[in-house]
Amino acid sequence: MKKKLDAVLTTIENAVEAKEYDKALSLIEENVAALFSSRYLKPVITLTGNIPEDRFITPIQKLILGWVCFLCADSQRMNRILAGMEPDSLVTAVESSIYYSLKAISTFMDNREEALGYAQLSVEAMAKDPKSFCAAISRLTYGQLLSSVGDHRKAAHEFFAAYRIFRKHKSYLPAVTALVNYGIKKHALGEIADTVTLFRNELTACSRYDSVFQLLKLPLGIAFFEMNRQNLAVEYLESAKELMYRLDFVQMYGVLEMYLVYAYSISGMYSRAHAQIDELAGRLSRLNFENISTFCAALRVHVNLLEGVPVSDSDKQLLEAEYLANGKNTPIGTLLILARLMLNGDIDSFSMNDLLSWEESPDTVKNVPFAQTANILIAEYYYRMREMAYCQEYLEKAVAIYTNCRLSARFLIEKAECLNLLREINRDLYNLVKSRQDLKPSHVELTPREREILSLMARGLSNRQISNQLCIGIGTTKWHINNIFNKLQVKRRSQAVAQARKLGLPE
Repeated sequence: MKKKLDAVLTTIENAVEAKEYDKALSLIEENVAALFSSRYLKPVITLTGNIPEDRFITPIQKLILGWVCFLCADSQRMNRILAGMEPDSLVTAVESSIYYSLKAISTFMDNREEALGYAQLSVEAMAKDPKSFCAAISRLTYGQLLSSVGDHRKAAHEFFAAYRIFRKHKSYLPAVTALVNYGIKKHALGEIADTVTLFRNELTACSRYDSVFQLLKLPLGIAFFEMNRQNLAVEYLESAKELMYRLDFVQMYGVLEMYLVYAYSISGMYSRAHAQIDELAGRLSRLNFENISTFCAALRVHVNLLEGVPVSDSDKQLLEAEYLANGKNTPIGTLLILARLMLNGDIDSFSMNDLLSWEESPDTVKNVPFAQTANILIAEYYYRMREMAYCQEYLEKAVAIYTNCRLSARFLIEKAECLNLLREINRDLYNLVKSRQDLKPSHVELTPREREILSLMARGLSNRQISNQLCIGIGTTKWHINNIFNKLQVKRRSQAVAQARKLGLPE
């Protein structure tokens, strides 16, 4: 089969070089399913780009060109091709399906509901030929759009259906694309054990067909991170990253690196985590990704907090600026980082009510690992406020996710005092948390604001007087004092001042 396709590709190359464009396009049409596989995709895209646009005459030829433009991120040209076509001019189901898939992609940013309608029409157009290559393309596209609106359950179904069809057609790159996306959705749904079993089996069974199946190590690495099997997480993610870059698998840029940073930092490999963030920033910048600075700032803060070193003002300002612009609509990943910064005494601007609002929304079932993190942070917030009943409630929610889904890594990321309560809730988790030597820092690190407030406390000022002098709210003052008490492990002002003197902290 490979020898035959190699010969076909050579014939196409010769035809393009001889400017026999009709012959080249006919061969691409006849072999489109096999040619759009990992081994042949790049050269086919290059060859298609070398054919003058006015030689794409039939609807299917124009649609193939439109699809190539999409793969090359040339949305402007793709939209121009679509604008020159009318649905009534399409004769076959394949033509209609590809047209509606491209329409869905082109309209998604402006009108998501309309885009999902187009994507569904694309799937329905192939109802009489549900096992065809084009049916798989339509399902993959529909799954990607469903994923973007947070319908992970339905998206996972479409991805897996697409995978099985692509694999049947031996079109391995889109097959792996579909299955990796399926794994990411299963991760968001908290179904980690299912992911590990399925992907290990598929990796073993399919790697002999094509090396592209090594990309299945990506969702496996993420699953191993969540299960706190960090050596395996690093091994699998590093292996998948090398292949991902070689194949320009841009769909997963940012996702893999984020979890690799998580695995490095939870394992104490902080310098490797920072190097990975720098590499990611450079790569995403060259590809013109959006919000790169904020994304990388969030990753750096994540590492800094685990490492126990001060967070840079520039990173805090970037994250706060996004929060001030979007409020409770800030992406959940950023909200979680902001909550950590607030609990660590680094920022005053964040309202825990916004994280509580997200935790109480239906969105929690769309990202179970983030929901677990949110519950731990909210439990710590109530622990600091001495609202122990609420603290216990949210901590038990986080433990329930561990019990049902076996997600344990999030408990090791958060350096939260409330985790001592795990002794009475889940002894296994408690022992796991206590086994981390760096659960409590060996030195006390007060923020500049906390040092300032401690100094005023030492001078005998009341909470109201401190608030007036620093021009902050009384609630914010109490919050900082609670943080000081927790860090110094004291319960009263006099103890805090005495302990600060023992530690050599300036007043």
